Amino acid sequence: MRKPALLFFLLFSTLSLFSQRNYYWIKFKDKNNNSYSLNNPAQFLSQRSIDRRTTQHLNLDSTDLPLTQKYVDSIAPFITELKHRLKWLNCVVVKIDSTANLDSLKQFSFIDSIGGIEFFPSRAFHQQNKFEETFPVDQRIVYPNKYGAAYRQINMLNADLLHQMGYRGNGIIIAMMDNGFHNINTNPAFDSVRNKILFTRDFVNNEDDVNNEGDHGAQTFSCIGSNLPNLYVGTAPESNFILNQTEDNGAEWVMEEYNWAVAAEIADSAGADIFSTSLGYTTFDNNTGNHTYPDLTGDKTVITHAGNMAFKKGILVLNSAGNEGATDWHYISTPADGDDVLAIGAVNAGDTITDFSGRGPNANGRIKPDICAQGAASAVVLSNYNISTSNGTSFSCPIMAGCVASLWSAFPEKSAADIRDAIMISSSHFWTPDNNHGYGTPNFYNAYLFLKTNYNGNVLRVSDDVLVYPNPFGNELNISLFNNNDFGKTNTIEIFNLLGQKVYSTEIYLREKTFSAVQLDGIKTLQAGEYVLRLNGEKNFIHKLMKVK
Repeated sequence: MRKPALLFFLLFSTLSLFSQRNYYWIKFKDKNNNSYSLNNPAQFLSQRSIDRRTTQHLNLDSTDLPLTQKYVDSIAPFITELKHRLKWLNCVVVKIDSTANLDSLKQFSFIDSIGGIEFFPSRAFHQQNKFEETFPVDQRIVYPNKYGAAYRQINMLNADLLHQMGYRGNGIIIAMMDNGFHNINTNPAFDSVRNKILFTRDFVNNEDDVNNEGDHGAQTFSCIGSNLPNLYVGTAPESNFILNQTEDNGAEWVMEEYNWAVAAEIADSAGADIFSTSLGYTTFDNNTGNHTYPDLTGDKTVITHAGNMAFKKGILVLNSAGNEGATDWHYISTPADGDDVLAIGAVNAGDTITDFSGRGPNANGRIKPDICAQGAASAVVLSNYNISTSNGTSFSCPIMAGCVASLWSAFPEKSAADIRDAIMISSSHFWTPDNNHGYGTPNFYNAYLFLKTNYNGNVLRVSDDVLVYPNPFGNELNISLFNNNDFGKTNTIEIFNLLGQKVYSTEIYLREKTFSAVQLDGIKTLQAGEYVLRLNGEKNFIHKLMKVK
């Protein structure tokens, strides 16, 4: 029988013995003799995590069960350290200091396989990607809106309209994985959100404090959680947060993927709704355990497998596409290759794809990135409290994650799949996706309208600014319009039957730079069949509609 779990372990875990730190993964064959039961999930999952599964009609399975403690206890005499328990993969990560102990472990019948996690550091400190550079913003600027320096990056996604309706991430839990969150305990940008940080964990140094290192995490957190009115407001400042350090600032090695995987499991158990990660992996120190492009198949590496699993638990997983678009690597990194991971590319303030944004497809031909947000000259708050701009998909990802949280806070009863689908359909390249933009830049106001009207997944895009849904339609037909002009505009909507007879007509006036979503009255009386919609009397704006019973 094939062992699919073993395949992705072997991918990046070389089996030569006794690397510098002597870490290994040990995979168990099963979860037999488990002290926990799926009939009593409250023993190992929070009520919020259980409720998420119930709301989204997701069944519990063996991956939800903790490891069999008898197995863990049996191997304890032969290991020096138990670093991680990974229930989704049914394995532990341990330190073993002697060949004799390793040989002894191989004799246990409940162990499926063992592999090494080699580590050969090549530098004292792992530098951030060269694209993630910061540039000072003139602090004397007085901004004409409450978002300050962050206005464009939320406005281009139209998520500020959600904020106007009161949806700012309320009640949503976002788990972030990064390299630490330096000075978040004292940074004024986080004064109003600090009591919304549910817990923090450093999986690198095995401690709870994430405040003592890692500027990068503090910057990505600012994109979502900052709240400095008229200076800088993030995309979901009323969300709740779980902050995890999974990136090792002293080295680049495969252990960081295991750190992420265990952080993901704990965040799931705590009831997180969204993951936002501005990390990605391709190569490691001294080329030990490197991934190659053919490895990025969508479910092969440990971190990608964990990301996909989180989505199956009802969590939306967002990850930076990576900054290698202009390098020899060119492609996304892992876990952005994941089939169920939303890879976030980077555009500039003019909505043009940047040269550095990681390109797709993944190695199985799946379009990547999935969607894009501003990642060039993105506004961020630094750990020294200054506001700057920075480049990288590291920032397009949390900007997008906060917008997702704001949208989901308007529809907490919706599933992760519902939210994802609405965002994708609202995106600018939905009908013509490619491996530069993916499905493009989302319009979160339109995504809101789709969810509000319970669209059936079928949308007629009359133009870039006009959407009609659902199509086919029954007793309800909606039209969403955007007037991008600097002047008001009256739109005439007409519907004709196939005999050319006008059966419906209405006018909708839009002020400059505004949206409108209208449910067309009188549609219920139309007979089932084909119709033609005409916008503003223009022949080139004629489109077919289908009325069903």
